[in-house]
Amino acid sequence: MCKQLKVSRSAYYKWTKRVDTKLDIENREILECIQAIAESNNRLFGTLKMTYTVNKKLESHYNHKRIYRLMCIHHLLSVFRKEKRFNWKKSTPQVTAGNVLHRKFEVSKPNEVWCTDVTEIAYPGIAQKAYISSYLDLYDRSVPGLHVSKRNDTYLTNESLRKAMEANPTANPLHHSDRGFQYTREVFKKYLEKHGMKQSMSRVSRCIDNGPMEGFQGIFKELLVILHPNLKTYDELEEAIYKTLDYYQNEYPQMRFRGLTPAEVRIKALSENIPTRYPITPNPQVVKYWDNVKQRKNQTEINQLGLA
Repeated sequence: MCKQLKVSRSAYYKWTKRVDTKLDIENREILECIQAIAESNNRLFGTLKMTYTVNKKLESHYNHKRIYRLMCIHHLLSVFRKEKRFNWKKSTPQVTAGNVLHRKFEVSKPNEVWCTDVTEIAYPGIAQKAYISSYLDLYDRSVPGLHVSKRNDTYLTNESLRKAMEANPTANPLHHSDRGFQYTREVFKKYLEKHGMKQSMSRVSRCIDNGPMEGFQGIFKELLVILHPNLKTYDELEEAIYKTLDYYQNEYPQMRFRGLTPAEVRIKALSENIPTRYPITPNPQVVKYWDNVKQRKNQTEINQLGLA
């Protein structure tokens, strides 16, 4: 056998008498934890979220590279969602608002800014689509209000706002949305004013103006499909959406919050006189892009002055 495997006999006998080291035992404990987490959420987590969760469960401080190596060796890598495209119907707005938020996505306390949007879910094997209207608090990325319906109408958005206000009766955040027909009604504007909310809207064809909300919707759909892969009916889908919301709020660690979940960040902030700040790390590619735009603009102005 040794000859066929091209291994020396001495190496083979040394291997048979090998005793597990402290590192081997520790890796086995980490691997068992990784496998349990991966099994519980259908391999949802990538390296960083898995590292946060393992360290929280084992009360440790293992490096993400070690977790990544164990996940690779045992084929426990995360799964990824596919990009989808949707078609939307145009409508004539009754009222519009300026982009007051102006992409200032970093805020200092809960209930300072709420972003909202409507998205649809076409689940494989279920004929009826589900429409989700949700609110996202920009401070802790928690969801103060969410409602599910078979119809994309004004009742859907009214209910999600009602739930958000019911959970936070004293809140009067800046209300930011796109220019969907649900948010451009005169009656909706008056409702916001009645509750002390100022309205802000994304510019036309500028989805990044509501970037955090767009990102949350993508993450939420990914969680739903991975956590609940075998739904058969619309009722099961609706129930799974609310279960996914609970998972996102209480079980989904976020890198920006140093491994805390949205619910943990919110509870902590509401107990502090001055809530902890969580700076958004600038994206180097975005910074480089805008620097180039600024340079080209300055060069154009210089050329124009030279021609004058």
